[in-house]
Amino acid sequence: MWILLIFVYISSISTRHVGELLCRQCGASITRQSELINITGVDQSQLQYEYDFPLAGKTTKVNVLTNPENQKFHVFGAKTAHLHFHGTPQSHATWYPGYKWTICLCKSCSRHMGWYFEPEKSTAVSEKKSFVGLVLDNVISADYVDTLTKVPDF
Repeated sequence: MWILLIFVYISSISTRHVGELLCRQCGASITRQSELINITGVDQSQLQYEYDFPLAGKTTKVNVLTNPENQKFHVFGAKTAHLHFHGTPQSHATWYPGYKWTICLCKSCSRHMGWYFEPEKSTAVSEKKSFVGLVLDNVISADYVDTLTKVPDF
């Protein structure tokens, strides 16, 4: 029985990747360290402040933003993420001028993870690229989670 438990534990570790970010609620894979980017072009009137934060082995810029309901979010950027888009893209109340946003949910548990931002006008010469703005409070590093696991002592 212990051999089976050890095999299951080792198998679960090997399916994760170094620098992976998970949904804090259910543990589903969201994105990786290699996908993290620093978001630029934020609307300064909605930016409370920003700071550098070590996340999954990489220092990333976090923007602290408020929405029209005066809710505060600590948002960092990723080029891609494994999320479900909910609703149609919106241009009003965007934190990033020239971008429209769509709410993003965890594919496994439907927790709100952030927003997908895409350029309002798509042209071949546009320098703007789509990105995901993730809520820092809603993710956790797989590297950190693995330190919380206690292996049986034989």
